Amino acid sequence: MEKNEYLGIITEEEYKLIYELIENGKLKEYRYLVDMFENEKRELVDMMDKTPNEVYNTIIFDYLKSVKGISMLVPGLSTGIKDVKSGVSIYTYDGKTKLNGQNIDENTRFDLASSTKLFTTIEALKLAEEGRFSLDKNVCEYKKGKYVNLRIPVEKMAKFYYDLRTDGRLDEREGGLSLEELQRRLSSTIIAKDRTFIYSDIPFIILKDILPNSDEYFKKYFNEEMGLFKTSYDRSFGVLTGMRDNESVNDPKARVMERYSLNPGHAGIFSTSRDLVKLFEKLNEGFLSHESIMTMVTPMFDSPILLNPNGTIMFNKNKDGYTSGVRSINRGMGVYYKHPEGIRANEMVDVMGNESFSIAGFTGTWATFDLQNGLTANILANPLSYENEREVIIDNEKFSIVDCGKHFEDGTKFKVAGKNSKILDGDGNVIDSAPFTRITNTLKEMQIYTLLKLRLAKNSLMRMAKLERSLVLADEVQNSFESVKVVKGK
Repeated sequence: MEKNEYLGIITEEEYKLIYELIENGKLKEYRYLVDMFENEKRELVDMMDKTPNEVYNTIIFDYLKSVKGISMLVPGLSTGIKDVKSGVSIYTYDGKTKLNGQNIDENTRFDLASSTKLFTTIEALKLAEEGRFSLDKNVCEYKKGKYVNLRIPVEKMAKFYYDLRTDGRLDEREGGLSLEELQRRLSSTIIAKDRTFIYSDIPFIILKDILPNSDEYFKKYFNEEMGLFKTSYDRSFGVLTGMRDNESVNDPKARVMERYSLNPGHAGIFSTSRDLVKLFEKLNEGFLSHESIMTMVTPMFDSPILLNPNGTIMFNKNKDGYTSGVRSINRGMGVYYKHPEGIRANEMVDVMGNESFSIAGFTGTWATFDLQNGLTANILANPLSYENEREVIIDNEKFSIVDCGKHFEDGTKFKVAGKNSKILDGDGNVIDSAPFTRITNTLKEMQIYTLLKLRLAKNSLMRMAKLERSLVLADEVQNSFESVKVVKGK
């Protein structure tokens, strides 16, 4: 095949893929994809004489190098990415469960923290599909009127429409909390304000509480029907990480509830990268109807930003009254969603489809699901250092993700102080510092971009095999791209 013929194949597949991604969106939102594919096209042309396996390995080299760099920032890291359409699956495992602990591998279970809310959401939607639960009924109609003050639809509550308050904390900052007092405080929940979209754990503690036979259906849906055998509130099996003492969940409210054998809906689940990918596969296969998925990713009213009662734009303000940007609506039912107006959600990757959604947890968990385009990616980090401080994965101009590892070759450390990430030398002196985000947007985007590049490469190679009528090449492409790749750190 001539070089110009090969170039033509890539060009055709390039625009086919772009169209596939933007069918329900706006082309201008994906303009940088064109630049990315132009660069990728040139690289593929340069690799036209390489084997499919060499092409595959070349594309994922930078991705694996970036993952390795990030693994130097936390005690343990697990990632999983999959493209249903190309068959590509890549899992990475690096680090230890804790200092001098067991190595991270495919069986290591991470504390999902707030990512638990996705499971509660799916359970509620599935029960609603089966007619066992209603999102339209008021919360006060469940649990024999336990939540008497909540004459509000379940769906609105689960979409953070209301600012809910209890008359006392649900954790133990002020001392021991009995079961009776915990239940009394929950039943005291009132509506402090509506139209707030303030992120809170309370709606999902209540949602899990009012679901019928919630623990039994959790096992039925996720363990039995989906086959997520390592996903559970139960910590009596498997290797665990992401906890402060390896005996309790990180979330303080979940710790109180688990003492009384209450599985909360806002936090407390442990899972693996493989199970999160399997969850995506089951959703992609139709475990939930498209109507339920749209219910999950649609806010209570269709507006890209919040407005004050007088119709003026609402801004974020800190305790001193300073504004920090327009308050946008990026939360659906327990998830961050891709806003059709292009409003950026911090946990979303821009190139995802308009019905895609993401979740994130304090302990260092993140996952995104794009059922339209068959793409998923996740990051599970053990964010706790041996000094019991929360580590973070950074994304800024000062600290290059790929080069992160070099900071630790001479014994330097990475820490978080307030809202700054810092690198310190062996004597504790600050070498460099910068603002941080908890999980790097750079790695999120690289995960999805890597899958798209591999899809483009596979499409091009398969078309070449078709034009050359080479069954041998076609088999080589399938064997290289559709096999599961597992990379474990030493």
